[in-house]
Amino acid sequence: MSKIPLHNSGRFQDPLGDYMKVAWETKRQQLERYPDVREAYQGFYAGFYPLGKEGANFLSSAEGIIGTELDLRRTGSGLGFFAHDGRQISALDDALADRLTALADAGWTIRCVLAYTLFETEKKTFSARFACFCLGPGLSEDHRKALKNFSRNMTDRIASASHPGLNLSQEQFARVLTSGGEWFLTKDEPWPELPKGTVYYRRRRTFNDRLIGAALKGNRGCSIASWIAAAVIVAAIVYAVWYFFFSG
Repeated sequence: MSKIPLHNSGRFQDPLGDYMKVAWETKRQQLERYPDVREAYQGFYAGFYPLGKEGANFLSSAEGIIGTELDLRRTGSGLGFFAHDGRQISALDDALADRLTALADAGWTIRCVLAYTLFETEKKTFSARFACFCLGPGLSEDHRKALKNFSRNMTDRIASASHPGLNLSQEQFARVLTSGGEWFLTKDEPWPELPKGTVYYRRRRTFNDRLIGAALKGNRGCSIASWIAAAVIVAAIVYAVWYFFFSG
């Protein structure tokens, strides 16, 4: 009586393995429809120290609102950030300036926004971190529009005291483009552990900050609204003092 082998290795098929091959091939073909993320997008956080009293005043005052776009310009010694009225508020360190200069010279578009500010209690000095979004020169108009929308959405999340990751894998980059910039990672990166004596000075944009920010850009209606909001706050404080200390 002949024995029948349990299976014929030449005819045996692995349905799960075949399915995975098809799935990976489909994903590969989908990703090939989009540019290489390394040539199209860079996103990262970096830091800077204020330049003199002008820079310190910018970070400590109502001008240093989280999410504020920082004007990046070339200076005689490298690159620096400037306020909306043309005052220089920071000079970037050489390594960071070289990186951004190389991108700008290659035709990349660079957008930087204030992410959070820090205060060192012993030295009584400020510093800041910013989010940087860089878009490559070869992007189509639709892809550029999607990435700009993505950077605006990330800025809104940063302004709400979130700390989203800005770097994208090729698959994540494709999802951003497919969604028109609406897709993003839901999990934030952990906040950096600060050195002893350093505290977070500001990492959220309040409603009043939004009004002040609009007023600084010349929106008359928001300027009036910011004064009204400030007046309401002062009135509330005065009423609280009167109620608890003088009404009895």
